[in-house]
Amino acid sequence: TALPSSRVETEDYLEEKEAGIPSDDGLLHGATFVNGEWKKVSWTIQEQRRVVRKADLFLLPIFALGFFWMSLDRSNVSGVLTSTIIKDTGITQDQINSNGMLIPKLWLGVVLLEIPSNIVLQRIGPHNWIPIQIIVWGVAETLTYLVQNKAGWWTARLFLGMLESGFIPGSLYTLNTWYTRDAELTKRTSIFFFGNVLSSAFGSLISAGCIKLHGKRGLSGWQWIFIIDGAATIGAGIFALLLLPKSPRDTAGGIRGKGWFNEREADIFLARLHNDDPLKSRSAHLAIEWKDIQNVLLNVRLWPHLIMCLSGLQAGQGAGAWSGTILQSLGFTAVNANLLLVPGPLLAGLSSIALAHFGDKWDRRGYLILFVAIWTLAGLIALYKLPILSGGNWGFYAAMVITAASPGWQPYNVTWVALNARSPAERSITYAVYIGCSNLGGVYGNQVFRANDRPLYRRAWAAVLSLGVIWTVTTAFQIVQYEWSNRVKEREWAK
Repeated sequence: TALPSSRVETEDYLEEKEAGIPSDDGLLHGATFVNGEWKKVSWTIQEQRRVVRKADLFLLPIFALGFFWMSLDRSNVSGVLTSTIIKDTGITQDQINSNGMLIPKLWLGVVLLEIPSNIVLQRIGPHNWIPIQIIVWGVAETLTYLVQNKAGWWTARLFLGMLESGFIPGSLYTLNTWYTRDAELTKRTSIFFFGNVLSSAFGSLISAGCIKLHGKRGLSGWQWIFIIDGAATIGAGIFALLLLPKSPRDTAGGIRGKGWFNEREADIFLARLHNDDPLKSRSAHLAIEWKDIQNVLLNVRLWPHLIMCLSGLQAGQGAGAWSGTILQSLGFTAVNANLLLVPGPLLAGLSSIALAHFGDKWDRRGYLILFVAIWTLAGLIALYKLPILSGGNWGFYAAMVITAASPGWQPYNVTWVALNARSPAERSITYAVYIGCSNLGGVYGNQVFRANDRPLYRRAWAAVLSLGVIWTVTTAFQIVQYEWSNRVKEREWAK
């Protein structure tokens, strides 16, 4: 169709977009704002691809590395729980789930400050705010090893969540200001989220190694996990502070040397962004107003995306922090349980990038999410039906790997919803609301695996299976409503 199902476009946007279509001379044409004046630019497709590849090479590793360590600092609880933390602190499994001692307070802290953090980002710039966040939460993660009681856990995890709160929405918004919405953004968002997937895989390896340090210098294995993860996070923050530029035109200085782009390359890079969305020329240091927040929250198309987010994340990651513990209940040792968690997320990362390629080419993100939902639903049915037997049930483990290996669909959904934002300010708030919603799932998602449900966890698997059904149905509904809306628009414009 003339309009992709992932976005209801406006007539003004379609007319503006034609500026980026090659003309009869084979060149693309556009304009960029330089020193208070508009400068016309013409370039070839080959030149455009070259400058985009440069941005990929320098920019994406910074954000993916930050996401890797942020996710590791959040999800290392799975490895921590296979160590002696419950014995050392006296916290029970149900207290960890429901009384806010370890997991829920982390996510509550994240949710509370998502939008305020993005407002700060607009004021001081992502090149300052994002590295500062990484360094500060790295310090908080490192100091967690000192905590010795329930109140300490509560405080540590709450503050960690608060300090991490703005990283994902801020990073997504920044990527949106560097890449075009149609041809480039979904794939780059998937690469960004690949840092999260890698943390799920290699985080288990790191946890396994840290647990082997148990007793060294009088520290438990779980304490070494926090020390090593936190120190590495601080290093990643310093790396980002030195390398992250202010804007595509201002990449020179420090260890970046003469910069990523010469003057012509910067002109091409910014002109293609203006062709994609003219408002991106004015998106730096936006003043977000209350009406922008109202417009986002009153957008009826946003809410099905949030339902998909809440149900889908917990359906696909329902075991959450308890995956290692579940494997221990099958008879595996703490180290082996962590090592066995590696294959699923690693396969998921590879399949996510492959599927993202089709997402940008096909421009049917809803169908890709539906494919992943059906995949996950099939795996959850197997996990619900297969009994957990003592002594190591390899059939159940295989079902866990297959379910965990389903492609990461978050990049498709977050790009899908952001494409429908009407301005950079609304897009920034949309990212914050969406990521806040995804983190909200961490407050309730870990509640389902209760101590009195061990070892089969029948009620828990039934709960995540129900969420999988909600996810699948809501995705199908969202596809239908976008398709219908686009057909209505086409008929109106045809008149």
